[in-house]
Amino acid sequence: MNTEEKFTVPAATLTERPDDYELKAMVPGIGKEDAELHMEGKTLSLKTHAKYQNPAGFRAVATEFERTNYAMSVDLPEMADPSTLAAKLENGVLTVTIKKRPETQAKKIEIL
Repeated sequence: MNTEEKFTVPAATLTERPDDYELKAMVPGIGKEDAELHMEGKTLSLKTHAKYQNPAGFRAVATEFERTNYAMSVDLPEMADPSTLAAKLENGVLTVTIKKRPETQAKKIEIL
């Protein structure tokens, strides 16, 4: 029996907005208790562990949907402030928001 875990890279998009960055990753079948986010330097890493057991007294006769383990890493831009990282997982979509460092944000300057 092969006990080595296999991981799939989720479909993901990193978007820049005026004040922050937003990372969206598709992780269907994963609950927030099954997902881990780690920051090391400027690298944000995601790893999930799909856990599913049939309810007591039931066994799978046919399976068309298999829960998948996901893993990915992304280097954040220099302007990102890792201390502001916020994440939420809803309906199989992980959304991570990272604000830009205040000193790098555009500022409107009043002309006197």
